[in-house]
Amino acid sequence: MTTAVFLHGLGANGRTFHPIINMLDLDTNIHVACPDAPYPHEGSEFGKQWYSSEGNDEQKKARLDKSIERLVQALQQIGNLEDMVLIGFSQGAIIALHAVAKGLPVKGVVSIAGKLYAPVKPRDSWPSMVLLHDNQDPVIPVTQAQQTYQWLKDAGAEPEAFLSNDVGHSISAQMLPIIRQAIMSHHQ
Repeated sequence: MTTAVFLHGLGANGRTFHPIINMLDLDTNIHVACPDAPYPHEGSEFGKQWYSSEGNDEQKKARLDKSIERLVQALQQIGNLEDMVLIGFSQGAIIALHAVAKGLPVKGVVSIAGKLYAPVKPRDSWPSMVLLHDNQDPVIPVTQAQQTYQWLKDAGAEPEAFLSNDVGHSISAQMLPIIRQAIMSHHQ
């Protein structure tokens, strides 16, 4: 059974994905999980974060590497890693991409408004990867998504990339069929 795991962005929580999940209209036999990030967000009473976003990219990456272990533990509580498709938005996409780059054995990753902080090591086998980004994203510029795409290609992955226009740093209605297809392509 496929498990779709939705990883929220900075300052949000797992419940923020519920309206999108309803719009995706996934098969009822797909297990869906929306875990909360483990750390409270400094600027939000109810929001969470996967790692602190303070400092430069190098500092963030160091904290991210430590947080991946916590993510893996949370995912193992949900189910079998090999049955999972990770769908991440912003910081959730960043941690998903980095976890998979470190070898997390999932079926696939859908990165929405995410990026890698640095090139990743080549390897023979990668899960399916879909990168969704908006040309006008003011938080993570599209150039960083394009760099991520190239780093993944250079490492042997075969990511699919889709660009939207004029939605900024958010999930648009035009992204939903692509997200749904990325999940359903792993469902049998």
